[in-house]
Parts: sequence; structure tokens; C-alpha cells
Amino acid sequence: MFVPNTVSESDLLTSWEQLLGEKKLSELKKGRGFSFFQLIFSKIKEDTFSCLYSDHILSSANSPVNRLLSALIIQHHRNWSFLELESQLNFNIEIRVALGLMDFTSSPFSMRTLFNFKNRLHAYQQQTGVDLIENLFDDLTKEQLKELKVKTGVQRADTVMLNSNIASYSRLSLLVEVLNRLYLSLSPADQERYQVWFSPYMKGGEKYAYEVKSKENQTHLEQLATVYYGVAISLKESYGQTAIFQIFERAYQDHFKIVEQDQQMVVQVRPSKELGCHTLQSPDDLEATFKKKRQETYQGYSAFGVETCEPDNKVNLITHLNVHPNQTDDAAILAADLTGMVEKTPDLKECHVDGGFGSPDVDVVAQEHQVNIIQTAVKGNTAKVPIQVEGNDEIGFTVTCPHPEQEPVKGIQLKKSYKANFDLEKCENCPFQENCPAYKKRLPKKGIAVFRFNSDVVLRQQRHKAIAKIPKERRTLRSGVENLMGLMHRCEKHTGKLKVKGLFNCKLYVFSMGIAINFERIFRHINAFFLRFFNLLLNPPSPHQKKLISR
Repeated sequence: MFVPNTVSESDLLTSWEQLLGEKKLSELKKGRGFSFFQLIFSKIKEDTFSCLYSDHILSSANSPVNRLLSALIIQHHRNWSFLELESQLNFNIEIRVALGLMDFTSSPFSMRTLFNFKNRLHAYQQQTGVDLIENLFDDLTKEQLKELKVKTGVQRADTVMLNSNIASYSRLSLLVEVLNRLYLSLSPADQERYQVWFSPYMKGGEKYAYEVKSKENQTHLEQLATVYYGVAISLKESYGQTAIFQIFERAYQDHFKIVEQDQQMVVQVRPSKELGCHTLQSPDDLEATFKKKRQETYQGYSAFGVETCEPDNKVNLITHLNVHPNQTDDAAILAADLTGMVEKTPDLKECHVDGGFGSPDVDVVAQEHQVNIIQTAVKGNTAKVPIQVEGNDEIGFTVTCPHPEQEPVKGIQLKKSYKANFDLEKCENCPFQENCPAYKKRLPKKGIAVFRFNSDVVLRQQRHKAIAKIPKERRTLRSGVENLMGLMHRCEKHTGKLKVKGLFNCKLYVFSMGIAINFERIFRHINAFFLRFFNLLLNPPSPHQKKLISR
């Protein structure tokens, strides 16, 4: 049964004053723990999470949702293990204050309760498609933007690769590991019945592959093809609904295929070139994908982050986060997420990105929402002859050739595109003639040079020229988002992998970090404001300084 948890700020401070005294309490109120209580814990709308609990009156009451969520956020923020989190909850006054606990005797919750809560979140997301942690981030951010009066008209975005905490299997070791895990899930009777198939692979994937010479790799894969085929046919009826068999079946489909050979159907090993980025990477993370970028390999996900960057803002906040397969192109991510970005911050008018985010799909969505995409670099080849096209489908298009003798001409609409006809006589003395796309399509009998284009060309040109049309102080804003991308690596291990695996846990990490990073920025902003205020009280400006300020 869901029961909300309300903690009064005055009751919290009174209870700790009895233990700490007035002086220590004053120090505590300046710290991050109490600020977290005010800015995050007290702002969590617990009713949003009531759907995770039974509505039966006689069922047991839930542990406080705001404490469970706050603990998960703090855990990722501080990069703690669950063991460290439990210790901090028990003995750290600042953390207990952050979670609204009024003494040392009460227990916030057990670690088992926290694990069950995460499982409830995951199950609810699988059943409904609703990510409650994402909704929490959006709700908190919306209120923070409003209270701090943060301008959201100009924002910047980027992606960062996040490696899942999984072993980097070779093809051989992965297939053996999956087969071994399937064997361990069988009943004792089936283990004995099919032992002849599984016995060579009982060591597990890594140990098996370690003893295989590289030149023998293909032979062992072909032997596995026969075993996989036999296991798939024999065990599907009994174990087809189990999770591990479905993983086995996915590996089977990824790596082997049935082909006709000499009028017989035989199972063969798929060539490496047929293995795509969505091929199973690990039995411990079914959603992780593979990507190679700048000679670096990644197994996991791509986090997309957007933050405000108005030059007038005193503090800038993250406004949008998402997690995609790591092989998804940056432009596809922006095209998919731009509508959601505008829904969260309707006054978004300018988005700063790098060259990888430009595409016709992005241009179409950006035009629909009237968002100006500012690229700091342009991806692809630069046109040798810059023929400019301006306008739109409604008012028509004006096409300008760089040759000064040619006058701008109006675009002529065709069935699926447009064309512009230039005076061929004036083209004869043009220095751009050799590389000119219009001159290559010339029609001498009609005396014209024809340039064909569509609306995508116009949108692309607008995007390419957008950075030159904004004030100079806004042309270098994009680089600041690199700091946000770096902060997303905070909880990585020395191996460059996160401490979590699976899409749900990765998203939980990303949104928890987003809440924590915004909290840190607000905390620093508030402290800086009060520091300036007290400095002003202690050191009031001279009459001359007051005159300068008034000016």
C-alpha cells in the first residue's frame, strides 16, 4: 500500500539541533546535505510512484519513496557501491539529513528494499513503456528552470559513449559461454541426457577460448554450429520460454544459418561481415550494441545530453537527457529527440551542436519547430561552386550564382524538385565554369545552364550559414557542453566501463547523474550569491564605486 512521506524542514532542524548544538547546526545548514533535502528530496512528487504499489488497504505500507530515490541519486553522484551507500546512510549525518532522517536510531530502509524498488521500476517500465526516473528528472528540472528564471532559448547538445559493465567476449568465447549457461539451467535429467553435447564446453567461454589457437578458431566454430543446431531442435519445446534459452536462440540466429548444400540443409557459420552492430555482446546485457569510433571500440550505449547556454544566465541547467544504442548516428538522435526538447522548453530557438548532428531529417524537424541549428563544423565536402538558394515552398526560391555577371533567378517548380535557369552566354566567361553543376547540365540550344535542387538543399544551406548570422559571443557556446559529457564518465571504473549493465540501469545512472549535476550547479550558484551578499555587507562600496555601479 502506498503511503506518502512528508518531512517538515523545521522538525528536521529541531531534531538535529538537540544533538549537534546551534553552532554545528549552522554549519550543517550550509552543507550539501541540507541543500539536497531542500532542492531534491522535498521536491519529489511521491504520488507519481504510487503505481508501483498495491492499492489493497490491508497490504503493507511502502518504504518512503523520496528516500529510496534520493539514495539512488546520491549513490551515483558520489560513485558509491551499495555497501558504501549503506555505511553512509547509517553513520553520515549529512546524508541522513539529505534523506530527511531526524536521528541516528531510525533505519531508512534495507538494501533489499532498495533492490526491490529498482526491480519495481524496471518491471513497470517494461509493462507500460513509462520511465518514472526520466519523468522525475523532467519534473525537477521544469521547476528548477522556473524558480531560477533560467532562459532556455539557446541550448547546446552532444553525445557520449558509455560502456556497459560486461566482459569483452570473443566470438568463440561468447558462444561457449551462452552454451554453458544453458546447460546449467537444465534439469539434472536433461543435463545427463545431453551431456555429450555440452561436456567439451563445461569450462566456460573464456577458459575454453584461451586454450584454442587462432588458426583453429574456425574449426571450433563449425563444431559449435552442429551443437547449437542439435540443442535448438531438442530443447526448444521444453525450455523455449526460459530467458536463457531465448538468449541461446538469439546467439544461434546471430552466428549461424541454415543453407542448402548438395540438396541437403546444413548449418553453417555466418561470415564475420554478416555480424551487425546489434549482434549479442554479452548474455549479461541483451541491449548493448557495438560501435567502433576513431579506432576505439565500444560496447554499450550513447547518452544524449542538452543544457542551456544563454550568455545572460547566472546558472545553466541540463534540460534533456536520453539513452540510445551506441551505433545510432548523432543526427538520428537529434532528429528523434528534438520534438521532446521543444516540448520541455517551448521557447527553444537555437541549438548548438557539432558537425555530426547535421542531416536532412534534422533540418525538417528543426524547421517544423522553428529551431535554428548552429553547427560549429560542417560534416561532408564543401561545394566547389557555392550556388546559394533562399526562400521556401510558399514564397518560392531565389537562386544566386557566385559569378557576378549572372543575376539572381527564380526557381521553377517541377514534379518532385526545382530548377533554376542561368544565362549560358554569361557562363562562357565564368571562372567557376569547370566545377559548376549548372554548366555541366547546360542546354546550348535553349541557351541556358540548369541547376536542379530540392528543399533539402535549402535547409542544409541555411544550417551551414546559421553560425555566421549570430553574434560573435554566441559562436563558441557549443564547446561548453564537453564538460557535461565529461561528468557522465564520473562513475566509470579504471577499465573505462560503468559499474552497471543493461539499458535500464544505464538510464537510471544517466538520469540520476542529470539530477545530481543540476543540483551541484544550483548549490554553487546559491552559495556564490550569498557569498557576494555577505561580502557586500562586510565591505560596502565607496561613494565613487556606487556612482560607477549606478552608471
